[in-house]
Amino acid sequence: QSYMSPSISTQQVISTCQATPQTKLYTFSTNEFWEWDEMSDSCSGAYFELTNNAIEMYNSLMQILDEICMPPEE
Repeated sequence: QSYMSPSISTQQVISTCQATPQTKLYTFSTNEFWEWDEMSDSCSGAYFELTNNAIEMYNSLMQILDEICMPPEE
């Protein structure tokens, strides 16, 4: 869980992320209520369900690592 004071808006996060094209945002949450999925989609990343299932969390993290460790496209 994150807490910022002063708070930042969803649009500020999206604008900042989109201003740096090489940045991808990956989010984990128990629900999509806080717009985590929209932020990650807007920033070329992915939204993952936050769960108590260790195998599911491991697979989600491996999916991120697989993507970021791939050689750049030519």
